[in-house]
Amino acid sequence: MAKQVRLSTLIMLIAILLVGGGVIYWSTQRQHQHSRMSDPHFGIADPDLLGDTVPMLVSQLAAMKAIGITSVRVDADWAMVQPAGPLTFSWTRLDRVVSTARAAGMSVDLIVDGCPRWAALANTSGDSSPQPASSAQYASWAADVAKRYAPQGVNTFEIWNEPNIALFWQPKPDPSAYTADLVAAYSAIKAVDPSAFVISGGLAPTVTKNHNISAIDFLKAMYADGAKGSFDAFGYHPYSFPELPDSNKSGWSQMARTSPSLRSVMIRNGDGNKPIWVTEFGAPSGGPGGVGESAQATALTQAVADVKATPWIGALYVYTWQDNGFDPHNAQDWFGLLTARGSTKPAFRALAAAIDSSSASP
Repeated sequence: MAKQVRLSTLIMLIAILLVGGGVIYWSTQRQHQHSRMSDPHFGIADPDLLGDTVPMLVSQLAAMKAIGITSVRVDADWAMVQPAGPLTFSWTRLDRVVSTARAAGMSVDLIVDGCPRWAALANTSGDSSPQPASSAQYASWAADVAKRYAPQGVNTFEIWNEPNIALFWQPKPDPSAYTADLVAAYSAIKAVDPSAFVISGGLAPTVTKNHNISAIDFLKAMYADGAKGSFDAFGYHPYSFPELPDSNKSGWSQMARTSPSLRSVMIRNGDGNKPIWVTEFGAPSGGPGGVGESAQATALTQAVADVKATPWIGALYVYTWQDNGFDPHNAQDWFGLLTARGSTKPAFRALAAAIDSSSASP
């Protein structure tokens, strides 16, 4: 990554945007107020923020705010904070991001995830993302996160990331086990901060095959396993590339345009008053499956337009801020609004324009 070039480049971008009058600043409110079926807000999902220095964070967050971004989504990674056992904590990296974001007037969605080896399910020692062995122990971690950051004004907590795919819930996705963790974590967080806003872990738009479980099938199973009443918003990642969001073949369409859809499952289970939070969405401009810079920009424009037109979508977090590299064989390198060298892509300008034209208000 070429983050060392960001500071000067982004300062220049901020100046341009400020002179052009394009700054949109939404005052940060307690995030449970954003659960209303209106006024969506826009964020950036960026795990790389955890590795940035304070000057880099200040620069990047200012540039995000200058285009209308009001929130960041980062991992409250259990394995990162407690790698050695339950009695030791290393909060440094997470503290740095949270305190800098809050000082910038931005809200934070903390993803409560990342099980350390000592707390993982048996026989998962070689897995990169093992599931917790104990729901009670996981809930204790969720409570630790809330106790530390709720006093700093953070009260949005997302319970895991993409638990419906084997990449992030190992040895394989298990709706019953995930739901037990969700229920326990919800109760633990609410005990710390009754006003906390808890999002179910953003599900991936996969198909039910090779241990992965489609988002719709997984949500059905969550309800069957007792998830109702244990989330304030349903999290989903409607990645659609190479299709655009307006395609009926897209991950985006599964929110409401398929039969069944995520929305219809929620309504059938009495949760029609709860929003869907899009906690990741984007498209790679290059690499395998890359759509090109123009289509990447169009995807974001369509997504923002649909969010502002849909009262039950509570938020849109774009993945991600800057490309990780230039590897033509790795799609993960190409999701950024900026290139790895720090120059803006058309997606950067398209997102700024789309948010600026949004009818959402603070």
